[in-house]
Amino acid sequence: MYLEQLLVRQFRNLTGVKLLWGQGFNIIWGNNAQGKTNLLEAVYLLGHLKSFRGARTAELIQTGADAARLTGLLYSGRVQHQLEVTLEPHGQTPRLDGKPVQRLSQFLGTLRQVLFTADELILLKGSPAGRRVLLDRAVLQTDPGYLDRVQAYNRILRQRNQLLKERASAEQLAPWNEALITSGARIRHDRRGYLEQLQPVLNAIGREIAERDEQLALNYPLTTNQPDLRAGLREEVNRLHSRERLLAQTLVGPHRDDPEPLIDGRPLKLFGSQGQHRSFLLAFKAAQLIDLEARLGEPPLLLLDDLASELDAQRQASFFAFLRRRRGQVLITTTHPATLGEAVCPQARYFHVANGKIHERQAD
Repeated sequence: MYLEQLLVRQFRNLTGVKLLWGQGFNIIWGNNAQGKTNLLEAVYLLGHLKSFRGARTAELIQTGADAARLTGLLYSGRVQHQLEVTLEPHGQTPRLDGKPVQRLSQFLGTLRQVLFTADELILLKGSPAGRRVLLDRAVLQTDPGYLDRVQAYNRILRQRNQLLKERASAEQLAPWNEALITSGARIRHDRRGYLEQLQPVLNAIGREIAERDEQLALNYPLTTNQPDLRAGLREEVNRLHSRERLLAQTLVGPHRDDPEPLIDGRPLKLFGSQGQHRSFLLAFKAAQLIDLEARLGEPPLLLLDDLASELDAQRQASFFAFLRRRRGQVLITTTHPATLGEAVCPQARYFHVANGKIHERQAD
């Protein structure tokens, strides 16, 4: 799978961009605040229909423009697809091969990507919500229908919270309790199932990248040991019923779970060094690449935003050595291409970014 061509119109500071990418390494270089991350954001949006920076659609449209448009020409196997997203202040319109999509999952399953940004280190080390974001991004890449299930759960959650605020009766809450239990148990099933499959890969690649014999895991703890996730969630709902009424909010469910990174069985956030946090995130991303390639039969696209600024020379070298051994398209942003070390090779393509203008140009 690779993105051959990208057209960008009125997206952030990118007024008119047309690029032909290489199938291997693509180095996007230039000074800060010139548009490098904006370019990666455009590619990410073609796969996810959302910004990895959390920006609203209206914020992505260039000042003074009515709309922005992104178009990508993708090859998956021997099949060519055209992806197009029109962004307007009130929302966005995706088209696949020239036709409007009936369900978002149709579009989301086309351009599969794995993303690494400095902000994800903050997510890893921060609150449980950030770690849920990291996990949900990964699950979504393996199963585009997961988005529909998460959105359905969030709708149920909003309605149940509203009823709790209105001091609804037990009879009024009952159907929403059951809906929350059914939908929430499925989300937990999806997350736990994904991590169970990923775990052996995460351990193996973690030792390779860190070059240390450390056991890595992303644990998905549940408050019950019951194998029946519905029964377990129902037990939680019943146990915290009084407290939920007191606080007027839903206190149980997948929106409260905390995927916990572990190193040698101990919480990474308590016992891990800065370097070990970086190694864990790199291993998690590498494991995603391996797992997705196994599922799809072809490698997904890898987006790396300013990787060199976040890694020491040893970890960067180990990660790039891993990437060179696999096939797949990689887009890397950097201020100084020379800092990429051995990743800068004759086969790489170089794109210089300055004031929103992008030209293919070798680094000086």
